Amino acid sequence: MKTEHVREHFRVQVPDYAGLMRRLIPFYDEQRALMLAVIPCDRGASLRVLDLGCGPGLMATAILAQFPHARLTLFDLTTEMIDACRSRLDGSARITYQVGDFRTDDFGDGYDVLLASLSLHHLAVPERPAFYKRAFRSLAPGGHLITAEVIVDESREVRERQYELWRRHMMAQGEDGDAWYQKHLAKDHPIELSAWVGTLSEAGFVSVGCFWRYLNFAIVSGYRAAV
Repeated sequence: MKTEHVREHFRVQVPDYAGLMRRLIPFYDEQRALMLAVIPCDRGASLRVLDLGCGPGLMATAILAQFPHARLTLFDLTTEMIDACRSRLDGSARITYQVGDFRTDDFGDGYDVLLASLSLHHLAVPERPAFYKRAFRSLAPGGHLITAEVIVDESREVRERQYELWRRHMMAQGEDGDAWYQKHLAKDHPIELSAWVGTLSEAGFVSVGCFWRYLNFAIVSGYRAAV
């Protein structure tokens, strides 16, 4: 999907982003909580954290609370989402904001933690190897990448069954599951969990593994080895 289409897709979601995500994504709040639990760092550490595709700042709010000495860079495709972050976080001095496209724009380096929640599936499959190498280089030695993403199963039969259960979940929450499923097919580029792990390993990440999976969603982490 073209960047401008993705940008417009998120602009219209800003007013009810959290509510919409809870209706569309099973265990949405639990996924964010687990991503933070996976961070293998002392909560009193002075971490540099990049939240890539930060949305309206839901993850950032939790990071600021759990890591009182962390400094955050919040990166998102739309000005509207960054404005929502600023409003939610009320001028915290520990935050740097950046509007940009992570496909092409520099998002900095020297991070101890890179979090990407439901954002990297917008990368086309051929874009992923180069992007993951950039993500690897953005981390300080010993730094961790933690991602929550949309995936597809290696088995087509299993994949179709999982999609059916996902559509049922959305319909049970009052959403048009079939319409959202068609949007997913049009704009997202999910890959198999095995391919995801393999691409991260090829980019240089070590101890790559899955910490959680439910239907077509998963949390995967890897880290840049300390030297």
